[in-house]
Amino acid sequence: MHIPDGYLSPIVSLGLGGATVPVWAIATQRVKQVLDNRTVPLLAAFGALSFTVMMFNVPVPGGTTAHAVGGTLVAIVLGPWAAVIAVSTALIIQALFFGDGGVLAIFANCLNMAIILPAVGYATYRVLSARAPVLSARRVWAAAVGGYLGITAAALAVGTELGIQPLYFTRDGHPLYSPYTLQQAIPAMLAAHVFGASIVEGLVTGLGVAYFQQRHPEYLLAPRESFAPDGPGAGRGSLRPLWQVVLAASAGTIAVLAFLGLVTGGGDPSRLFGADWSQVNWADVASMVLAVAVLCVLLVPLAYRVLPPARRRVGAAFTAMALLAPLGLIAPGIAYGEGGPEDVQAAFGYVPEGLRQLSGLFTAPLGDYNLPLPFFEGANAPLWHAALGYEIAGAIGMLAVGAGVLGLARLLGAGPGPTARPDAGSP
Repeated sequence: MHIPDGYLSPIVSLGLGGATVPVWAIATQRVKQVLDNRTVPLLAAFGALSFTVMMFNVPVPGGTTAHAVGGTLVAIVLGPWAAVIAVSTALIIQALFFGDGGVLAIFANCLNMAIILPAVGYATYRVLSARAPVLSARRVWAAAVGGYLGITAAALAVGTELGIQPLYFTRDGHPLYSPYTLQQAIPAMLAAHVFGASIVEGLVTGLGVAYFQQRHPEYLLAPRESFAPDGPGAGRGSLRPLWQVVLAASAGTIAVLAFLGLVTGGGDPSRLFGADWSQVNWADVASMVLAVAVLCVLLVPLAYRVLPPARRRVGAAFTAMALLAPLGLIAPGIAYGEGGPEDVQAAFGYVPEGLRQLSGLFTAPLGDYNLPLPFFEGANAPLWHAALGYEIAGAIGMLAVGAGVLGLARLLGAGPGPTARPDAGSP
């Protein structure tokens, strides 16, 4: 869903700033209502979470990959204006340091994933959870549906932005930028998300709300709502243990994705989701998974022990996510519309002039999350370079996003007023 440079005309790329920048300006003012000594670290953690979630690519129909974003969960807990700040920070750092999304396309990517996604997801959640007790299961389902529809709306926006390029920007009958028409881009983006990434986004959002129900239900309160843990309608007795919810929801999601993968792959497991899984070196993947598991066993408990008590659980969780990030490299293929000129050449037999000129506009210092590591040689070296680079760059990115959000919060003058509430209202 990250649009690279060259796929959008500079006029469109910069013109979308007319929609994005005013929302940023409003968000920086409105988010002050939720920033205090307690919520600032939470906002930073959500920014890092969004960054990390976007590193986990999942196979989707069409033989491509996609990812969740986490924007709806941020909007539910801290309000949609806070989601704009957290997800935008993650996207900007991804573009500037890791080459994930174009520099000219920052406005477009932030509009799609940091504004449209949480706005639609949050609005859906509020409608479906209206008057539901804070601890009711309906809130979890409402969050899951909100996450599903939010990222689907963002995918529709991306498909539209890509698809209008051939209509308005051509030369000698050839598109100058994205060669994908509306009839190609919109169905491809919707299929990739409706039958793939949107399901994962719904899982992330629903499980996130289930966690807050059990640990911090006060963050799920809308303005003017109050919460009494033992009061009527609290619904605490209906809550299942969190591990049961996580296990059931994850198993159900995996089963649904496996079914959809088989259907779209014609029933052939080697063509799951229409991708060519024969190109995956499973022996190398097994070695990588084993190495990741060993690192998790060693480093996650260490992080838990060395971190301050108030940060242990969160710190250990983020350590685990950083270590597990290379699992997002297993799925073959790339995201639809995110390929370089060579991918367009292979698909269309030519490279649009504008795409060729703009695709190399900016080179990120940690492009593709890959680090030049001299420790491995031989046939397996590319896999280990990619995996370890992805892991280390992911950790660097999480720290950078968290620090960026904290710095922005201080710049905005977070107020520790006693009336500050964990909801900034709706856009």
